[in-house]
Amino acid sequence: MYYKYDPEKSIHIPAPFKRAITPLFMGDDDKIKETNFSVHFTEWAPGCEIDSHCHDSAMEAMYCISGEGIAEVDNESHEFVPGSMIVAPPGVQHKIQNTGTETLRVFCIFSPP
Repeated sequence: MYYKYDPEKSIHIPAPFKRAITPLFMGDDDKIKETNFSVHFTEWAPGCEIDSHCHDSAMEAMYCISGEGIAEVDNESHEFVPGSMIVAPPGVQHKIQNTGTETLRVFCIFSPP
């Protein structure tokens, strides 16, 4: 199956956690009957962040494509730059803040969706 990033499908989250979330694959394709993951692309403007949160029953993997920030996972802070990835298992608190001067672009996978 083929999927392409389409910013027209973005979901815009208002301040203070301003960001755009663009679903790429949500497990709702009529040709794929069973799946245990979803994929989306998230973009944060400089200075924006997501709040500290966890997912009760899903694991989330977040891969930094461009930009720079700080990722906090289980109360540990990490430099979040291109080529780095964080993984938050179910129940683990995590947050990301864009500390750079350009848009922070992150590829995210949830399992289950």
